[in-house]
Order: sequence, then structure tokens, then C-alpha cells
Amino acid sequence: MEELERRVQRLESELRQTQAKLKLRDRQLELLTLAARDLNSTMQGPELMRRLVWMALELVDAAEGVWGQVVDGRIVIVESLWRDEGTVEPRNVVFGPNVGVPGHVMVTGEPYISNDPAHDEHVLPELQKARGFYNLIDLPLFDRSGELVGCFELHDKKDHQPFTQEDLTLLDALRALAGVALENVRLQDEIDAERRSLKASETKFRRLFESNLIGIVFGDIHGGLYDVNDYYARLIGVSREDVLAGKVRWETITPPEDMEKDRAAAKEMLESPHGVCSPYEKRYILPDGRVVWILLGVAFIDEGRSKNVAFVLDITQSKESEEMFAGILNSEQLAREEAEATLSQLRLERELREQFVSALSHDLRTPLTAAKMSAQLIPRQPQLPDKVYSLAARVRQNIDRADQMISDLLDANRIRAGQGLPIERSPGELRQLVAGTLEELSTVHGDRFLLQGEESIEGDWDARALRRLLENLCGNAIKYGDPTRPVTVSLKQEGDEVALAVHNWGEPIPAEDQKSLFQYFSRTKSAQTSGKKGWGIGLTLVRGVAEAHGGSVGVESCREKGTVFRVRLPRTVKSLP
Repeated sequence: MEELERRVQRLESELRQTQAKLKLRDRQLELLTLAARDLNSTMQGPELMRRLVWMALELVDAAEGVWGQVVDGRIVIVESLWRDEGTVEPRNVVFGPNVGVPGHVMVTGEPYISNDPAHDEHVLPELQKARGFYNLIDLPLFDRSGELVGCFELHDKKDHQPFTQEDLTLLDALRALAGVALENVRLQDEIDAERRSLKASETKFRRLFESNLIGIVFGDIHGGLYDVNDYYARLIGVSREDVLAGKVRWETITPPEDMEKDRAAAKEMLESPHGVCSPYEKRYILPDGRVVWILLGVAFIDEGRSKNVAFVLDITQSKESEEMFAGILNSEQLAREEAEATLSQLRLERELREQFVSALSHDLRTPLTAAKMSAQLIPRQPQLPDKVYSLAARVRQNIDRADQMISDLLDANRIRAGQGLPIERSPGELRQLVAGTLEELSTVHGDRFLLQGEESIEGDWDARALRRLLENLCGNAIKYGDPTRPVTVSLKQEGDEVALAVHNWGEPIPAEDQKSLFQYFSRTKSAQTSGKKGWGIGLTLVRGVAEAHGGSVGVESCREKGTVFRVRLPRTVKSLP
């Protein structure tokens, strides 16, 4: 009987121990489940690390925890946390590589356990005496790319129990969750930055919208309007509010014979792979009887091809002039030659505007649509940080493209209005600036550029503006020059001035085109028939940059010597007399 009672007692003891272990396992599983949820909530870095350490302390029943982050190649311990008191102490203890346990973990990238820190070579004796811990476990933290971002360390397991491999296994699971959470925090920070960049781009587009250089209308395929700018409202003689309220609708002021043009344009947009239509002319007949002629280009801006943006130019004066000169041609033979020349100029201007509206409708729509589609996909990929990062980068690249297009358009219009480009001069070395720009262009166009002129040229310049000038000249040389021969860029100091030249071989620019080459919307006949796209404002910007520096630009072109654009710039700001 006594033996049986002892066996019963032993079995009861083992049962209690097993139940305690099961209870502990249940709690540990519950903690890991909570960690999977909490660590991936919208917490910032310090809050996330603090939560990680609290969970780690409870998971392995330890008394104190610390966490640190990698700063300039060293581990900086930021905080200490005590489980029983529930308190947090700010710290600022720095460990270099192989200094202390954090420095050892930083170098090896492996977790470290010490159950006898007083005699451990990796534990700093003065630190152990000051803090009084009797054992520790330290684990490194990595992001998804495998880069070390920090560590966390636990001290004093309950009842002087040693830290075990089982503890390490549990903490490994916790730090894996933390690594994903930290990466998500980093990606969220980058996404927030992209959103701020997108907001800035929207602001710049709003500047174009409100600058009233061109009519801009946002609507849908059914004729509804969501927003119009003042240019368009003035064009049809009502306020923006009345247009958006539907008091005057575009289809009610469009004569029946011109509605067919609208239907043909809508059909072309739906069938076009790019969702755009060719610019076309139509009329509005306003309530007061006035007839307004417009040049219209439209493009879809959403994946579903229901919403669109339209760019509108008032060509009433041009049409009236055409009609007037057409009448003169019918009645006055002596005025025919002059009328034909004027009419040809008006038609050329209209063609240039058509090309501009077509290019703007297509080119600006492309990056805006790509950015919008990428931004819409981001919320659908919460568990794929790498995909989110790639989409965010695509948003930024397309925003930058649209931003540069808008900047070019606004600057070209500023030059056309005679206002000149604002520049910010600062001392700099011109040859280094040119060499750096050519190196960047080589990544896109290959090894096509040859730089001549070895001397260093110091002066006061706006580096960003000159880089823009050089990119336009070199881009044209690549686009229209002989693809088998190099583009040569030369620099030469001539007294107080600098001569910069960009030379390419290929078909020469006709003499009659050279006179108007730097004018707004100007493109040579060969450029127009080449099939290569362009807005006709690149050389206008080149002229604006040169003149803003107090310099000039000219062109020489013939079959024997090739084409060379020469820019002359003063090295310093000329003082007034």
C-alpha cells in the first residue's frame, strides 16, 4: 500500500508539472499570436521596439530588457525596461564592433547566451557590476534585406533559472515577427514621403491649372464635368461655379454638325491603345450668339476609361483671320500673295498648337496615369513589402517625369512672356559640371559623348539650369544626329567669357529654319517629318538659360561641318555702370 501511495503521489506531481508546462505553452503561444498582430499594427519605431521587449520579457519570464539600434556602424542602447515595475529608463550606451555582448552580436550576427556573465569574456565587467545581472540573452534584429538594424537583450530569468535553447527558439520566432514589422515601418515611412511628393506634384499641376495658359477640363465619357479652370469658364462666358452646376453644358452649346466630331473623338479614344484622340477643331455657339472656335485634345486618365482630361485652346481669332483672308483671296488678286503668306503662318501656328496639345495630352497623361495606377495598387499589397516598395518607387519616378514636363512648360511660357528665367548663381567649376552631366546622359544613350577642353573654368553659375541646358542640347544631338558618330562637347575660356559648344554630324538644319529655331513651339520641318516626338520648347529653354546668365546661344549647320550649337556665358555677374 505504501508503495502504491508513493506512486500515486509521484504521478500527481508529474501531472501538476505537465499541466503547468501546458499552461506556460498556452501563454507563450498566446503571446506570439498577439505579437503577430500588435507588431504589425501602425506603430512607430521606438513604440514597436518597446512592445517587442515587453513581450520578450513575459515570453521567457525575465526581469529586465534593453533595446538598441545601429547608428554609424555601432550599436546604441536606447532604453531599459523592467517587467515588475513596468518602468522605462532612457539610455545612451554605445557599443562598437566586438565591444561588449551587443558589439559581439553585431559582428557575428548570431544570438548570444551567457549564464555566467561575471566570468564571460564578452561581458564588460564594469557594466555587469553596475547593473548586477546574473544572466543574459542577446538577439540581433535584421530587416528583410538581411541588414542589421539593432538588437534586444534580456537579463535575469526568474528564480535564477538559466536561459536555454528553448528560450532562444521562442525569441527567434518573436524577432522574426519584429523584423517584418520594422521593415513595414520603414516602407510606410517611404510611402508617406512618396505621398508628400505626390502632393507637391499635385500642387504644381494646380499651378498649371490655375495659370490659365490653356483651358483644362476634367470630365467623363458621358459628358459630366468635375472641374474646369478659369480659362475655360471665360471661354464660354460663365463662372466656374455655373459650369460645374450644369447651367451651361458643352453639348448644349455645340452645334449638331460638330457633335459628330465629338463622337468620332470618343470612338478614337476608346479604340486607341493609349486612350487619346487626335486634336480637332470645333465650335461653341454661346447663349449670347457669339461663335467660339476651339482646338481640343482629350485623353483618358483612369484604367476603366471613363474619366478624362481635355486641353482646350481658343483659336477664334485665327479662324476669323483665316476667313478674312480667304475672302480677300476671292476678291483681291493684288493682295493674294500677302494673304497667302499670312494664312500660311496662321496655319503653321495652328499646326504647332495641334502638335503641342497632342504631345501634352499624351505625354502628361502617361506618367500621371502610371503614378495613379501604382498608387491604387499599394493598398492591395499589405503583405508584400517588396512589391509596395517597387510600386512606391514607380509613383515617384512618374511624378518626377510629370513634374519636369510642367516645369518646362511653365518656364517656356515665362520666357515667351519676356519675363526671363529666375536663376541662383553660386561659385562653381564648369568642366566638372559638364563632365558629370555627360556621365549621367551616357547611362541612357551609351558611350556617345566626347568632352574636349581640359582646363578648369571657375565662375558663378546656376548649376541646375546649365545642366538643363546641356541635357536639351545633347538630347537633340542624339535624337536628330548621325547615330554612328559621336556627339562632341567642347569648353573654352575666352577672357571673361566661356564658350560651350555641342556638335553632331547628320542632316544639316536648313538656313530658313535656323532663324526661328529658338522660338516658342518651333520645330524644323525635318524634325516634324522624322516621327520623333517633341513639344518645340527645348531650345526655347536653352535660350532662356543662356540669357538669364547674361549670355547668348546660336547655331551653325552645314553638311560639310555638321551642326554646332554655341553658347557664350560670362564667368561672373556683370556689374551695372
